[in-house]
This record gives sequence, C-alpha cells and structure tokens, in this order.
Amino acid sequence: MRMTKNFQDATIEIFKNIFSPEQIEKMIEVDLSGIDNKLILPAEKYLDKQFKIADFVNPNNSENAESDPNEIILASYTLMDFSVGNNSPGIITFYQDNIKLYITSLINYINSSTPIGLNAALYIHYFVMYELLRHEAFHYYSDIKRYLTGTKFDITIEERLAVAHTYNTFSVPFFKRRFDIDFMYVYGKFMNLSYNKNLFVKIRNENRMLFDFLLTEHFMSYYSTDYKNWQRYILKDCYQTHFYPYFKNSKLDDLLANGVQVNKIAEEIRLFGIEGAQLIVE
Repeated sequence: MRMTKNFQDATIEIFKNIFSPEQIEKMIEVDLSGIDNKLILPAEKYLDKQFKIADFVNPNNSENAESDPNEIILASYTLMDFSVGNNSPGIITFYQDNIKLYITSLINYINSSTPIGLNAALYIHYFVMYELLRHEAFHYYSDIKRYLTGTKFDITIEERLAVAHTYNTFSVPFFKRRFDIDFMYVYGKFMNLSYNKNLFVKIRNENRMLFDFLLTEHFMSYYSTDYKNWQRYILKDCYQTHFYPYFKNSKLDDLLANGVQVNKIAEEIRLFGIEGAQLIVE
C-alpha cells in the first residue's frame, strides 16, 4: 500500500511498525530505570556488518531489482516525468520493510553491549530517516537542475555526490543543534508530550555521543559500486570542482563569468528542500 505522508508522520509510523507496543514499553522502562536487559528485536534475520545500504533513482516508478545480495535499498527517488504535463511530481519513497531490517540490525549491533531505551532507539531511527530524506532531496534538486540546464544524468557520480553532500550537511556543528531540536519535536509527538526544557537537555546530553557514532557507522555503509569513494567529495571546494561541473551548462558558465554566483550548490539545495516532492511509505 502506498501512502503519502509528511516526514514526521512517516518517521513515527515506520518506527511503530518496527517495534511492537510491548517492546516500546520495555524501552521506556530502560529509560526510566536503566535496567540492564537486552532488547529482543522483531526482525526475522539480522544483517551483519558487511551489508551495504543503497537507494536508487527511478525514471518511471518501475520496480528495481536488488542485484547485490548484500545490498539493501532503503529509499528511492522517482524522477519527474515532463512528458505527461504538470502532474508528475518527484517522488521520495521509503521502503519500510528494508528500513525495519536495517534499523533493527543497527540497534542490535549497539545493543550487544549497551541496553537501548526508547530515547536512543527513536534517535537512531530518526537519524537514519533524516539522512535518507536529505539524500533523496539531493536527487530531487538534481532533477530540477537537470531540467533547467539540460545536463545528463550519471548515476555513479550523482550517488557519490548525494552521500558526500548529506555527510557534509550532518557534519556542520549548527546542523547538530538543529537536528536535536527537530528530534525533540518528533519525540514529543511520539510520546504526546509538550516541550520541557529539562527533558530536552537530558535527552540532548544522552544522545551527544550517539550522533557521532552514527555519523561514522551509518555513512560507512555506503560502499557499494555506485557509492564508492564518496569521501573524495566532502571537501568544501568540491562544490565548485565537482558538484557545479555536474550541473552546469554554458549559460551558467556565462553567468558565473559575469559575477553571478550560480555555483552555490549547497545553498541552492537548502533553498529548494523537498517542497513540491511527494513522500511515500511503501
């Protein structure tokens, strides 16, 4: 079943599909008392540490086969189809069964040495979901930019740029503060709580090391062929040396030569966001 959702609702819905009410209650107990128990996760199987996470860019919403048995597709972006007029928005799709397998495997890996409470489990889930959203938002921006400039789609280059840009976004100190605030909104919505400054500070402090851990563990899972060597594009000047050349045409070069800053790719991506795209949970 395909459902159009806003991002916060999609995040909470998928989390509730990953964990049963009983498991959620058990995680709340860990948060409240710090009891040393192991969380029993619902996946029928767990991925090992060799799995590769991936997405795919879909030109016509067709099925995409997973040719690599060690690769798990968590999300996709379906390109706008301008041949059908003005009724074909870009579509960002989250695959909840695969997300469930990935999230439970990631939590199981962490939980092997540390009990996981609701705060940490939801934080891990939100981190992954938000990274997927920003990754697919890059493809959405690329789709818009290619329509304007007429440049060609190159899956290998674009995937590496997408991972690098998302990593850069997550690595900015200001982003981490913004992420904590956004997470508290989702946490409050999930728990039906109003804003509480003391709770916010407590949860922020508990998750401080978790964010840095995920920044390494999650992004290092992008290592299949199309994503290899994405670390080459995380330097600041790469937006001029690699990102801009991927999107540019001669008219943009003319504007740039006249002092128009059409090479501000990171700023443009933030400006476009996901406005106009559809979000779907499948």
